[in-house]
Amino acid sequence: MKRILTLLLTTIMLATLGTSYVVAEEIPDITVTLDGEKIEFPDAKPYIWKDRTLVPIRFVSEAMGADVSWNGGEQEVTIVKDRDTIITHILSSKATLNGVLYTFDVPAMIKGDRTFVPLRFVAEMLNCDVKWDENTYTVTITSPSEPVAFPKPELTVHFPEHEFEGKLFWITMDNVRDYSDCNNYQFKIDFTNPAEFNVIDINMGAILGWETHNINSWRSAKKNGDEIFSVSSKYYTTLENKEKLELKDGMPMEFTLSVKRLCSGEVKEYHYTETFKCPYPAKQ
Repeated sequence: MKRILTLLLTTIMLATLGTSYVVAEEIPDITVTLDGEKIEFPDAKPYIWKDRTLVPIRFVSEAMGADVSWNGGEQEVTIVKDRDTIITHILSSKATLNGVLYTFDVPAMIKGDRTFVPLRFVAEMLNCDVKWDENTYTVTITSPSEPVAFPKPELTVHFPEHEFEGKLFWITMDNVRDYSDCNNYQFKIDFTNPAEFNVIDINMGAILGWETHNINSWRSAKKNGDEIFSVSSKYYTTLENKEKLELKDGMPMEFTLSVKRLCSGEVKEYHYTETFKCPYPAKQ
């Protein structure tokens, strides 16, 4: 009986060792380099989870020149580099970059007293290029060598041909593809003539009644489509302004488009003029 038990235990130990050996072969250590220099992880190693490489955020961020702070009470990680501030929370798949919310595939988590986050997401938020070599299990991070040129918007103002379109006019950005990292941009439009287009009253129903909204506020650019702004044929200004604003075919329109790049804090302004076309009366 003792011989059988000994043989059984030996078989289990050999099977366990064999399994460990196979796992070690299949999942080797992950190497992370930044601009050709290997990043050292003294007490916590990167690992792969759900096809994403998670890394101890402090070591990687500090190698990139960013500052990392931890709020244990809120389970909150804050990464600051130059003008950029990234905030995320443990077990959350969301983060904010300069106040703008983003979502990534896997959540931040704690393992062995270290905070791990998806490497690609954080590196790209800090404007770095990330490449993965599956043959060598190497992540290559490259810092931006120089600032990306600030795109110059190319706008077109459109006027409807039929009343059923429901728009007084709308504005498209013809080179929207130049803003490929459009989550990094915000814009706003200010009308100088007629300035009444900057404020609108909207009927919110019998309970809420009429509400006034300012349209000349910052908003995020869209990833799909080229329309960046539109004015309704019904709600194009306030009720008070409608009494004094007369829309005429051929009247001049002037507006300023402001574009803000969040990663650098740059703001650029572009001025446009257009001739108003009024193919049908605006709804009162």
